[in-house]
Amino acid sequence: MRKEFVMSRIPGADGLRAIACLLVVWHHTAQKLNPEGQSPLVGALHFLGMRGEVGVSLFFVLSGCLLSVPFWSSFMESKPFPSIKRYSLNRAARIAPAFWLNLIICNILAVMLFNLEFNWQKFVSAFLFINSYHFSTFFPTEINGPLWSIGLEVSCYLLLPIVLYLIFKTARSTAWACVGLIMAIVTLQAINPLIIKVFMTDNNQKGWQFGIDGGAKQWIPYWNISTFFTQFLIGSLAALVIVHLRSKQTKSTRLFDLIFVTAAAAAIVLVASRLTPGSPDSFTQQPYVAPFLALFMAVLLVSGSHSIYVSRLLDNRLFSWLAKLSFGIYLWHVVVIEVISRKFIEDYVYFGLTDPWQWVLISAIVLGISIAIAAASWRLLESPILQTVRRAKY
Repeated sequence: MRKEFVMSRIPGADGLRAIACLLVVWHHTAQKLNPEGQSPLVGALHFLGMRGEVGVSLFFVLSGCLLSVPFWSSFMESKPFPSIKRYSLNRAARIAPAFWLNLIICNILAVMLFNLEFNWQKFVSAFLFINSYHFSTFFPTEINGPLWSIGLEVSCYLLLPIVLYLIFKTARSTAWACVGLIMAIVTLQAINPLIIKVFMTDNNQKGWQFGIDGGAKQWIPYWNISTFFTQFLIGSLAALVIVHLRSKQTKSTRLFDLIFVTAAAAAIVLVASRLTPGSPDSFTQQPYVAPFLALFMAVLLVSGSHSIYVSRLLDNRLFSWLAKLSFGIYLWHVVVIEVISRKFIEDYVYFGLTDPWQWVLISAIVLGISIAIAAASWRLLESPILQTVRRAKY
């Protein structure tokens, strides 16, 4: 078990996961600040923060990469296809308990604390991880918008081993495995316009001014399984390259550091110049400037894994700790924001705050409380369940 863990670990990945988590929190707290009349520095922070939604894309690329490493390692070593039962139980143990607990508590808070109506359709569809396929269930609860992504992520978990199994059984070399993955990615991109055309929502009560269902109607069908599984497979492609470089005993060099810095700068420019928060890209018609941003993220993973200085910078203790808690922080930070907004600070709404120092203080409180809840969740719920499942014999 220990050897497998070491072989599956990717230098720099923990740091990127922590950054993805912080970007999402930054995005949701940035929404509360009114940028009008602010200093250039605060305006720049707000501008970048509003684009921190790309952390979701980084999460999908990272998951696709990390989950694919054991499969590609077995492929390179001509070993049998890894156990699907083990893979499935580990994924279920990692996602389901914390998500279900959050979903239940969010609904209790919504009804008991905020006097909102309980929606059985939203609750059941989210509990079964199928909420992401219709606008009426896309957002499982009004007080925790980010839960929308969990259903799509679980769908990617289910699809990944199917695609990898087909490639595993047909590809005779790393090159052909790479071709197989690229063909899958290209196919998904080719059918994406058709998905958008066929499943386009009508204009009746469409838009965020009509609440979360209206917002979901505006997002769907642009936020669909095709684009998110594309990002997942781009992460898998990064894993294939990383495992291949390891098999060739490729040494870490400064060239990989340079590639990382260049790709990171290019990704920032891409996001700053093309991304409109909460909207699909005008060219690709996909969120988070997919698939181009996801490709840059894949380059970061590959180059970071064989860098000298970047991996050391990213793999610090704080980032490693935040990476471990990142799922819990993702699940809980908007709940904290909603409680503060609805019960304590009336102005803590979209573009509601005008004092930048108040914004900074409340944002720090949101992050601190979210980390505390995530740490408790990890220690009392997530880690014990994961350890039990990982000790089980398959």
